[in-house]
Amino acid sequence: MQDKAVTDHFQNEWQNLMARSQRQATKRVTIKDIAQAAGVSITTVSNVLNNRPDEMTKQTLERILAVMDELDYRPNSMARGLASRRTSTIGVVIAEIETPLFLQLLSFIEPIAREAGYNLLMFKAHAMEDEKQAIKVLAAKQVDGLIFLSVSQYTDDAHLDELQRLEIPAVFVNRAQLHDGFDHINWDDAGGVDQATEHLIRLGHQRIAHLRGPLSRQSGANRLAGYRSALERHGLPYNDRYVRSGDYTATPEHWRQSTFELLELSPRPTAIIASDDIVAAVAMQAIYQAGLRIPQDVAVVGFDNQHFGPYLHPALTTVCLPLPETGRRAVELVLERIVAQRTTAKHVKLPCSLIVRASCGATA
Repeated sequence: MQDKAVTDHFQNEWQNLMARSQRQATKRVTIKDIAQAAGVSITTVSNVLNNRPDEMTKQTLERILAVMDELDYRPNSMARGLASRRTSTIGVVIAEIETPLFLQLLSFIEPIAREAGYNLLMFKAHAMEDEKQAIKVLAAKQVDGLIFLSVSQYTDDAHLDELQRLEIPAVFVNRAQLHDGFDHINWDDAGGVDQATEHLIRLGHQRIAHLRGPLSRQSGANRLAGYRSALERHGLPYNDRYVRSGDYTATPEHWRQSTFELLELSPRPTAIIASDDIVAAVAMQAIYQAGLRIPQDVAVVGFDNQHFGPYLHPALTTVCLPLPETGRRAVELVLERIVAQRTTAKHVKLPCSLIVRASCGATA
């Protein structure tokens, strides 16, 4: 059980906490202090406060209760205070509920929030005016915090000042603009496409095309930047002819036509990186319609790691977004604001990973 390591960690945290307490005798002990001193997560301490001891081992429960006692923490008194001010509800504002990506992300957020004793209240908000309405409605519902699942569209975010005025903690996932007053989680889209391009180059491809996403979204611009970065690193020229719109806001026929345009070039590209997995699937159809083979004639790589990728023929190589980690961090960050009363903003960038399957011509 690594008892010594846990004990040493606890003693170090305890000594640091006591030193801070001596310097700041008037500072109120928070749930974050308890979590740090006991060497557990804020969620675990929240389970203790909400009378859910079955969510942890007996040893963990006893350790947390001991720390509460040592720090003269009053959970019952705090619980009564929370009851008068909080609803144990987190609002989730989703930009595109039709997008499988956000539904997947929601499936990770919900059980983590529920484990911490919080319910979700969902609101679809595709445009700025929708977000304004979402903030108004969810504030009226007295949500304790908000999680925004955004589409990285560059927009005017002036309406977010209302959140700061209302002092509602908010975490933004995949937001284009960063705001000092809020927590942000973004994905390394550029690094993901850089990995995909690097992999294709190592397989011997030198004419790599890119069906890019909309440049009005940060994700589209960053993925194009990652593609260019890998080409430059290997001394391969960037060629506008090999870049076409695979805008995932357009129609499948648009993506199909963009793929046909690439296949008609001379010399033809030997690999295509699509803006997402759905665009990649349509591109694969177009390649077959042109009488070509995958990956022998044209290799294909997608982005997003959608559930259907392994079932395409051949199975689709893709860049995977860290959705489970994103969901966990989103709930963790909003709870730090709600329960631990953290005031400084955190901006987190999570890495993407390449999942290699048969469509790129290599399975390892």
